[in-house]
Amino acid sequence: MSYIKCYYLPILLSLLVCSCGEYKLEEEADEAVEEHPHSVQVVTRSDNNAPIHYPLTVYLFNEQGKCVGQEIIADESVAYSRKLSEGKYTIVLLSGVAEDEYFMPLDISPDSYITLKESNFAKAPIQIAQAQVNLTKSTTVQMTLSYAVASVGFVINEVPADATQVSIDISPVSSGIAFDGNYKEDKQSCTVPCVKEDGQWISETVYIFPHESNSTHLSVLVELPEGNKTYGYTYQAALQAGYPYQFTGNFEDGITLNGEFQAEGWHPVVDVEFGFNEVVPDDPDDGGTGEGEGPGQEEGSDAYFVSELPEAESIWEGFYVWTTESVSATECEAIIISPDHLELLASQGREELANYEINGIKDWRVFTKEEAKGFIAQYADSLNDLNDLLQANGLAIFCCNEEGDRYLCNNCLSSFAFWSSSISPVGSKRSYFLRPVKTVRLKVR
Repeated sequence: MSYIKCYYLPILLSLLVCSCGEYKLEEEADEAVEEHPHSVQVVTRSDNNAPIHYPLTVYLFNEQGKCVGQEIIADESVAYSRKLSEGKYTIVLLSGVAEDEYFMPLDISPDSYITLKESNFAKAPIQIAQAQVNLTKSTTVQMTLSYAVASVGFVINEVPADATQVSIDISPVSSGIAFDGNYKEDKQSCTVPCVKEDGQWISETVYIFPHESNSTHLSVLVELPEGNKTYGYTYQAALQAGYPYQFTGNFEDGITLNGEFQAEGWHPVVDVEFGFNEVVPDDPDDGGTGEGEGPGQEEGSDAYFVSELPEAESIWEGFYVWTTESVSATECEAIIISPDHLELLASQGREELANYEINGIKDWRVFTKEEAKGFIAQYADSLNDLNDLLQANGLAIFCCNEEGDRYLCNNCLSSFAFWSSSISPVGSKRSYFLRPVKTVRLKVR
């Protein structure tokens, strides 16, 4: 019997050791499940029923802005689902980022840029979606992809028969877009070549990243045997993401933005007519705003006569004067804010702005992204004081509800709130506040 005990004792000890090892592995597995207790699933759709270009890439950022996940969605049959620990996350969805056209940043963060490799335009459109998630339980996130680029094409008629080349320079444009949806705003230009077809010079449709500018400069270069000619025009607006622009030009009759062009998934084309002269466009920094005249306004400009110059953060003629910048002892440039606001869908914002007029003043806009960031920084801790001043003078206050009061900015393509420092792309379903603003010159008469 003692022999048997001695024989089986090492085997029993070995089984016990193995048994303990297996138990620890089960413990570790349980801890891993507990560490990532919730699942997040992404459901993808597109704005205006635009076609979605696969593959898609999902980027997951934690609250500190670190990229903690990156995954490819090969086609519409593949679902994105991932288990995560509780916390706040930002999900970014990208479509159309072709390797032969774009550089991806080495260090991926919300504010790092995806940039164009050359020419500052692409031949395929990028779509982007972003969502913030406070993960406290398993969550399904619906993400709507929208175009991050403007679509541009040219048809130039009645070019002299001996012309050898026609191209169009567009400026300013941005050379990249960050994962948070902000453009690089580096005042680049792009040159779009045309090809002669049946007597017309036609460009292919290209896609550009917009730039926050008051105007867009077009320069048509025609190469002729006796020398080159350049025709320029300043279009008094920025090209906007999600909008198609089809420029049709005649040397005798000028250029028009053709309103007949439309593609599924894009907003209606902007319909504007203008001519061009044999001049090179002005420097982008010197361009006007295209704003109309109103009562008390200096002819041909956006200057208004006053008895005395108002101070910043004061009330003038029923408007809130946010900032002033001195031009001379009798003139300043000011950003004024309208006395009221509207609550509407983001898609309705530009139409409302186009029709908005008060006290004879037209051509209003919303904050740019940089202005929105500055406004948040200035009043995040003193919003009650601002609202007291507005209310005392009969102006609408700024709303700040942590559950969702957001204001449109960036040509109604983005939104901001006083409870957050981030500027976010707008959604298609929820409503936003529209608070018109305008840059004016005020002159002492």
